[in-house]
Amino acid sequence: MRKMRNHVPSIPSSEYQARLDAIRGRVRELGYTALLAVSGYAERDGNICYLCGHKNAFPYSTRTSAVSGLGYSAFLVPTDEDTTLIAPLGYQADAVVGVGKTKTGTHFALDIASSIKESNLGNSRVALAGSDVLPAMYLQEIKYALPQLSLEFHDEIVSEKRMIKSENEIELMEVASKIADKALWAAVDAIKPGMTESAIGGIARKTAMDAGADYIVRDRVQSGSEMIKGIRWPFASRKKVRKGELVSIDFVGWANSYGFDILRVGCVGRPNREQRSLIELAGEATKAMSDALTDNGDVETSIAQLTQFERPGITISPFGHSIGLEIVEAPYLLSGVSGKVRKNMVFCVEPNVRSAKESACVENEVIVTQGKPKTITKLPVDFWK
Repeated sequence: MRKMRNHVPSIPSSEYQARLDAIRGRVRELGYTALLAVSGYAERDGNICYLCGHKNAFPYSTRTSAVSGLGYSAFLVPTDEDTTLIAPLGYQADAVVGVGKTKTGTHFALDIASSIKESNLGNSRVALAGSDVLPAMYLQEIKYALPQLSLEFHDEIVSEKRMIKSENEIELMEVASKIADKALWAAVDAIKPGMTESAIGGIARKTAMDAGADYIVRDRVQSGSEMIKGIRWPFASRKKVRKGELVSIDFVGWANSYGFDILRVGCVGRPNREQRSLIELAGEATKAMSDALTDNGDVETSIAQLTQFERPGITISPFGHSIGLEIVEAPYLLSGVSGKVRKNMVFCVEPNVRSAKESACVENEVIVTQGKPKTITKLPVDFWK
């Protein structure tokens, strides 16, 4: 009997078409003739991937007089004309949907300008989504080439749509989460005295790729006293872990174009009582923040849950973010941030707990539902049990 392959979900063409129809309707409503969406390599390519499925496969590169914009892409969506994909160095034709015309040259800004001109939009109002992705130099070149063009920032036209995931997207993110769980479990389970941080991260990376991941962008491993210092470079070093040290593994990547981002703290050997208490407290803080992410709730309520864990000698800092096609999306879960929580938002919840000597963080992916939020990260907090 032939073995059946596991079902791999996908976004159907009809969903991409529905997205384009909704975007065109919103652009008309705001009085514009087109949307120009801009994306960047890997972690900032959500706008265009959302609209047509294109992902940037070449990294950001040095700009010269002859070659510029490698690592970027743009998608022109007129309200009444064919779309144009501007993708330096090319695109995967069988992976894109709803693309009418294409430009694959190596002068990004001029290709955008010529696409706008060819669509008879050079004297019109065009909304721009991706204002924090498009470099100022390229924006200046577009405006110089098309002096009558009015290009105005409207990131929310796409970002607000991307915040709420469809059922197909939710299914894809659950698949990605399972891959991340498997990878991180393997890495924590493999920790032994004398291993390097890089070797521990490499186990997670290999496990994830073997399980079906597209790309791993970070396997951040920090151990011992390094954990209290905060984010550092390189993500994982040749430092050898020692018996009794805590080891933090923050694991980030994509599967089927959707991101995963989870973190667990293991130990070289069995953790002592203080270490176990710190990790368990981090898990409780994550659960409390997660449980407060309810449909029609707000970000502030989630952050406020951490006050119940305050105690002498312990510092708890809120942190978290939405996730989807990009690893870090809005809304954020940070002090001073406000915002509404809606059904089918997906969050990475990761408050940090610190004592005078050590720190711990438990990061889970959580889906907002009409009822109790669904935690799709299934890894235990207390690995030592």
